[in-house]
Amino acid sequence: MHRDNAEAVCMKTLLSRRAGRAVLTTVASITALSVTLVSGALFSEKAQAAQPQMPPMPVEAQIVQPEDLVRRIELVGSLNANESVMIRPEVSGRLAKIHFAEGQTVNAGDLLFSMDSSVQSAELRQAQASQGLSEVEYKRASQLLSNNAGSVNTRDSALAKLRIDQAGVELAKERLAKMQLSAPFNGIVGLRQISEGEYVTPGQGLVNLVAINPMRLEFRVPEIYLSGVAMGQMVDVTFDALPGEKVQGKVFAISPEVDLNGRNVKVVAELPNDDGRLRPGLFARVSLQLETIKGALMVKEEALVPQGNAQLIYTLVDGKVDIAPATPGLRERGRVQIIQGVKAGDIVVTAGQMKLRPGAAAAPVNLPKAQ
Repeated sequence: MHRDNAEAVCMKTLLSRRAGRAVLTTVASITALSVTLVSGALFSEKAQAAQPQMPPMPVEAQIVQPEDLVRRIELVGSLNANESVMIRPEVSGRLAKIHFAEGQTVNAGDLLFSMDSSVQSAELRQAQASQGLSEVEYKRASQLLSNNAGSVNTRDSALAKLRIDQAGVELAKERLAKMQLSAPFNGIVGLRQISEGEYVTPGQGLVNLVAINPMRLEFRVPEIYLSGVAMGQMVDVTFDALPGEKVQGKVFAISPEVDLNGRNVKVVAELPNDDGRLRPGLFARVSLQLETIKGALMVKEEALVPQGNAQLIYTLVDGKVDIAPATPGLRERGRVQIIQGVKAGDIVVTAGQMKLRPGAAAAPVNLPKAQ
């Protein structure tokens, strides 16, 4: 029995020692783990502190400034002579003389053609002789009547004869005048279609006469823009035939009717042509100013980023990217008006948007002056 008790005591002692060693081992493990975690945290903080910050993303940008936006429409038209006429005879006869050189500038009243007028001149002399005789007879009849030696009937007959002969003289003068063809206005004669000595007939075209200073510009404006067109309005005109040149004209006529086929209105402007370089028939490109919008906010077209049916615009606020929807308006030569989405003074990104995210740091590499 004493032996059994001794063995039990020894067993308890052994178990107690093993339990103590297990506790010590657990405590040591926990302590080591804590030291490892603390060391790892300290190392991570040092590593993060040592890692360099990402620099702001370089982008191109512009500063939005209000400006006056001129609303224009671009149209096409053609030049016509301010006046143009084909010189035609009213009577038949032989063409005796041509008094101009082709392409010559002439003034109103200058003689262009002379037709053989020998017959008409003879008829005028005959009519004048008859008129002279009638005048003598009328004076004699009037004198006799005043002396109670003639009759009223004789005097009245003499007066009627005089008036007929006077009309005959006027008729002969008119016939003679029609044998000469003169310029009805200042202009340039074209290429003649007849030679001296040829026989001409009434209505036959002889030569064209055009007045080209000023010129007449005709173009059509769609009816939706009609409210922006007014008398005296200025237009800028360029010509494919004269590259680099711009001529300014003034509207002087607007058709009172709208063309039902094209739904447009014919407009006529006057263009100066002092040097004579403009010619009838030239194709013209017309820039017509409709209105001026004060304080418009304009950005480059590249500033707008399409997303579905919407347009987005990227701005920089304190060096951070902000993305917002924008409402575009009028467009003009690579620029677009922003009706809603930006305000004056905003920095708008114009290139590099695809690499940006909201809140990302970005820095403009070029800030052009406000236009």
